[in-house]
Amino acid sequence: MKAWVFSRIGLVLMVVLLAGCAPDEDDVDMHEPVNGDEAVEAIEDATDAPEPQLDDGVLAGLTADQREFAFSLLKQLGIEHDNVFVSPYSIAAALAMVYAGADGDTREQMAGTLHFPLEDGDLHAAFHRLDRELAARAEVELEEEGDSFRLDVVNQTWGHETFEFRQDYLDLLARYYGAGMRQVDFQTAFEAVREEINDWVADQTEQRIEDLLPPQSLNADTRFVLVNAIYFLGSWKHAFDKEGTQDRSFTRLDGSEVDVPMMRQTARFGHHADEHTLAVSLPYVGDEVELVAMMPADASADFNSWAGGLDGERFDQVLEAMERQEVALYFPRFESESAFELADFLGEMGMVDAFDECAADFRGITGVEPCIPDRSIYIDEIFHKSFVGIDEAGTEAAAATAVAMVRVTAMPPEPVEVRFDRPFYYFIHDLPTGAILFAGRMLDPAG
Repeated sequence: MKAWVFSRIGLVLMVVLLAGCAPDEDDVDMHEPVNGDEAVEAIEDATDAPEPQLDDGVLAGLTADQREFAFSLLKQLGIEHDNVFVSPYSIAAALAMVYAGADGDTREQMAGTLHFPLEDGDLHAAFHRLDRELAARAEVELEEEGDSFRLDVVNQTWGHETFEFRQDYLDLLARYYGAGMRQVDFQTAFEAVREEINDWVADQTEQRIEDLLPPQSLNADTRFVLVNAIYFLGSWKHAFDKEGTQDRSFTRLDGSEVDVPMMRQTARFGHHADEHTLAVSLPYVGDEVELVAMMPADASADFNSWAGGLDGERFDQVLEAMERQEVALYFPRFESESAFELADFLGEMGMVDAFDECAADFRGITGVEPCIPDRSIYIDEIFHKSFVGIDEAGTEAAAATAVAMVRVTAMPPEPVEVRFDRPFYYFIHDLPTGAILFAGRMLDPAG
């Protein structure tokens, strides 16, 4: 049987109309905002623009900074949640679209929280280049009948039909993020729009992410919704045999034990072990995307203390030290779902003003100063929902067997045994770019 892993995730960022106090309207700088049909024309024109060029080092800088963001976010979410699974890439990409219209302190706080140190032109060009790199993964040649590999990334926005947007902002979304804008009536039909967005997300994620926006998440004051959705489906390069899966004990953080289906196989995997960390990498077909799993080397070590030392630099060090060798691997079969409202978490990480009615400065989107009724906007909430399933299911395929006999030179070494039967972190990692597409913490596969 072929084994496969699939992960689906959707993210919605909502920017909602401000209805608060206003400064003197003489201070307003319109910067040629657009609305309605003009917004659509701006998007069509931008998609015809020449392809932006980017140095490879700039892309490497973006993905390195985004690895730091991934670990910062995991730690923040882990304060209140046990099992965690998110797409740092999806969150960063959606917020990069908003960051393009931020100014002043709002902009600085977003840059610090999201690890956006690049200059504007390079930042958005780097996300564009990364999107194109990831799109190329779908061109992988499958090795055997029954293998699967998909990686889809899409952006879309919904804007209120009479709200004014800056044309250069819409141009940027279209050029670098491929994000069109659907004109809708939030004021009188916000519930219908919510259902439309939920249906779109479900379609993009093969129905794995449903009801992303809960009831009353939109209202008559909503003016702009930005969505990033990412869908992944990959077959293992080395399949697990379903017959080898048995219920085995998994030890939780509190020392209690629970039986979970534990898959097993011996194959050549990436492996690293030092005094602090034990790690294994499992390639998907195509050898360009892999699952990386890490846990403390010492089963008696304090998991939270060990996790506190994980960051982008440590992640890179472990990957660089990986060596391919025979590993007798035990890995739990599980499904995990997460749903987060991220505003408070990102606020704790330093992104504060973006969620404040009169402090949020998104003049790059609207063309007006903060805190102007009916004209200024701020972020109301960020919804993030994800699903991951790891198992051995797939298709049964015919095979041919060839026996090649060679002379004996030395007895092969015994495989290293690695059991992920206690809490661990796991990542779906794009090898060519270094991007962490998904990141998770598993404390209880039965939870």
